[in-house]
Amino acid sequence: MIGRSAEEVDHAPPRGRYAPMPAAETSSAGATLRWIAPAAALAVASAVVVHRALRRRR
Repeated sequence: MIGRSAEEVDHAPPRGRYAPMPAAETSSAGATLRWIAPAAALAVASAVVVHRALRRRR
């Protein structure tokens, strides 16, 4: 490499395919609620449907 010393090249951060992968972001509370809220609503709705079906059998 013309214009750069060996020391500069050795301490340069890796680029391209040899660069380290960025750290994955931790999920925020909003992202968690986006999945938990519909799942909880589905569980409550299915419990209501099962309860009504069992009451009709009697």
